[in-house]
Formats: sequence, structure tokens, C-alpha cells
Amino acid sequence: MRSQHDSETILDRALTAANTPEADATFISTDQNISRFANSGVHQNMSEISAALTLRVIVDGCMGVASTSSFDDEGIANAALLAHEAAKHAGPLLNFSGLYRGNEPTPLLNTFDPKTAAVSPIAKARALREMFDRGRDAGVHFAGSYATGGSSVACANTHGVRRYATMSSADATVIAIRGGESGYATSLARHFDDVDVRALGDEATFKATLKAGVADDLQPGAFDVILEPPALAEVLEWLNMIAFSGSSFDDGSSFFVNHLGEKLLGENFTLVDDSTDDSFMPFPFDLEGLPKRRVALIERGVIRTPVVDKAYADRLALEPTANTWHLGSSDHGVAFHLAMEGGDATREELIRSTKHGIWVTRFNYVNGLLEPRIAQMTGTTRDGTFLIRDGEVVARLPNLRWTESMVEAFGRIEGLTSERRRVGTWFNHFGGTLAPTVKIGGWNFTGKQELAGA
Repeated sequence: MRSQHDSETILDRALTAANTPEADATFISTDQNISRFANSGVHQNMSEISAALTLRVIVDGCMGVASTSSFDDEGIANAALLAHEAAKHAGPLLNFSGLYRGNEPTPLLNTFDPKTAAVSPIAKARALREMFDRGRDAGVHFAGSYATGGSSVACANTHGVRRYATMSSADATVIAIRGGESGYATSLARHFDDVDVRALGDEATFKATLKAGVADDLQPGAFDVILEPPALAEVLEWLNMIAFSGSSFDDGSSFFVNHLGEKLLGENFTLVDDSTDDSFMPFPFDLEGLPKRRVALIERGVIRTPVVDKAYADRLALEPTANTWHLGSSDHGVAFHLAMEGGDATREELIRSTKHGIWVTRFNYVNGLLEPRIAQMTGTTRDGTFLIRDGEVVARLPNLRWTESMVEAFGRIEGLTSERRRVGTWFNHFGGTLAPTVKIGGWNFTGKQELAGA
């Protein structure tokens, strides 16, 4: 990680090289370690120190962006030339009033834990060994990954905006395998102590061994479904791309279009972008330098706003939402801290309330592009799918294929847990998803999964 002084020095040199009144830049430096494991043994340990500078220029109303990992004068000058060249070939920004101007304070958040940033591979290996030993006693072996690290994040523009923060993260995903059955668990946090791989191993083992040897099958149809946080995170990530972004709103493909202020989903469905929650994955500003705040995307079923960067806030005549996470993003706004509100139930209560249904650990092979205007998606279940009958889990089910409109499904929520869990993903360096376990009526299952190895 780079110090604030080093980061701001590099940014100032980049803005000088940009040689234009409208320019901004980001500098991100990361030191991370990833331990990957399979067959209950660590097979790869990778440590990486990386840094990247991204420079954006606005010339004659057109935007150009370039990135570099070379921070000497020549490297920065080349990036500036490339950014100017890209601007020459870009179309003009519609109604753009200029880059962000302001000195509003950012929220005071606990984003960095030195212990997490400095965790040694040996410390992680010891925790994993305990998990492996416990799994061996239960007849399972494990696969997955366990990552920790720290980053420094800085941004600046030609209007005097300067931001700097450090952040740490710990992220573990565990798959327990017992013969042809498997279970899954995952966790994400700013603090190493909040990701307990032993507990994740126990949870994955529970899913891999629950109703062992008792299998059933179902004919295609609509069933009550209980979706755990990893399953919800998968569909919410797709919604991020096809419904919540500035570009999807602008091109008319989002179901938000023509529905702002309207109740389109269930009253018990609220989804926000919130990096100001210290219990989630806090971070104080976006990469245009705007202070972060809680932004309601869908509130009690009512469509509120897409997330937008400064350019698309101006283009669409919307309030900026501070959702720029890459200066060259074609999404023009991404919700990197999706938080779905919970309810007052427990998972066990949701199961007991189900007459005939399916309990799903997570989804795989999801395709969210079937019909974005109703958020129709298809996918398969994976790593723990169970049949519920008369309020009890009675059998394991094979991986099942489903096809469902999320607009319709989130209008049929019958219960939510008070407990919510954090779920990470490979493309989101800053945050993740915070979600409860949810019961939804009439989820459409179309048969067994068709793809070998899914």
C-alpha cells in the first residue's frame, strides 16, 4: 500500500500531465495474499503487490480514459497522451456540467484493520488445517479460497478534490465435498477476526451431510423456495448490471425506466446501496471523490433511483449517487455495497412454515439477460438443495434448473430472516452484498440442471 503523500504526489503529476482544465485520476495500491485449497490441502499460496493509475480527461466535452502501472514521468505522460487520443474518438457527453466540485467531508468510517492487512499465510494455513481436520472426522474434504489484504485508494481532480483512504478485507469461500454431495459457505469482512473459516467449514459440512443418502426428485413446477444469502447475492449482482446502472437506465433496458416512484415489487423488499454501514464493508467516497451515503434503490417495493456517476447524473437529470468505481466504466454507476433489508424470522422458522418447497444454498450458471425489462433470469442450484415437506427437511435434491422474473419473484416474498450475511465476489474490490435468507412463493423450477459438471 502507498502512503497518502506518495499517492497524492502521483495524482498531482498525472493531473499536470493531463494539461486540461477538466481531468481526474485515481491511484489504487493493493497488497494481498490468497490461499487456495483442494482435497483438504493448500495447493497454492499467492501474494501480490500491485498498483494502478487511471487518468481521465474531458476535452471539448468528450471523455478519454487511460491506465498505467508505470509511475515515472514517461509512463504518466504516455497515459495522458492515450487519454487525450481516446477523447478525440469519443462522442460528446450530453448535458455534462463538469467534474465534481466540492469539499464536503466524507463519513468517518472504520475501513482498515492493520491485523487483517498483515495476516501471514502461515496463520491462515493453521486455521485451514483445523478446518481440514474437523472435516476429516465428518468424512468430507474441502476446496475453496481464503484471501486477506489491504489497499490504499486515492482520487483527485483539477477542481481541488483530494480523497485518500485505506481499506482491509478478509474473504473466504468453502465447499465441503462428501462423495457426490457438497455444501457451501462464504464470508466477507473488513476484519480478519470476523471471518471464521472453522465455522464456515462446519456450515459447509452440515450442508454436505444433511440427509445423506436420502435423495428425491421433483417434477418441474412452481414451489415455495428458501434462498440463502449466496443465492440472493448472485441475482442481485445481475440486477446491478441490468437494472441499477446508469447505462441500463439510459438505454431503456432497466425495469426502473418509467417506474421511478412507483410500487413495482413487494412492500417487504427494500434494497439500498450503503457503504456507510460500519457492520458491512464501509468505504467513505467513490472514485470521483463524492462522499458516500445510503442510497435507496428500491424502498418497500417502490422504485427510487438507479445509481449514476457524475456524467450520467447530468445526462439523466438525476441526483448524483456517488457510485463511480472505475473512471472508465461503461456502466456509469455501479452499486458495490448492495444491502437488502431483513425481517424478523429465523431460517428454521421459514423452513417450518413451508408445506412443500425447496431450500437453496446458492445459484450457479445464472444468465440475467433473458428479458432485462422484467429481470427474467435462469440458472441452477448448487452445493446444497433440499426438499421441504410439512415444515421439515426430508431429502436432498439434485441441482435444479430454474427460470424466474426477479420483478415478479420479489413481489412474492413471504418471509425474511433478521440475520443478514455478507457475500463477496471476484469483481468487487470495495464491497459486496449483505442479504438475509428469504422465502419466496411460487419460484419456477424447470427441471434438473443440463450442464455436466455444474
